[in-house]
Amino acid sequence: MISSILRLAALASLVAAAPAAADHGGPLRNAPMSPLTAAVLFAGLALLVGAVVIVVVRVLTKER
Repeated sequence: MISSILRLAALASLVAAAPAAADHGGPLRNAPMSPLTAAVLFAGLALLVGAVVIVVVRVLTKER
């Protein structure tokens, strides 16, 4: 009984999601940057933020 309900629910969700086809309309269709450029940019920003956090922690916990 539960197995058939789960199968029916899975089939209904697949049918409902099929028209989307992973296509974003509007401004996301023509992204301003390639995914690789965005990944490199955000990785660099994350590295910079990490370095700033380390510097701030070392300055605040410096022995006097």
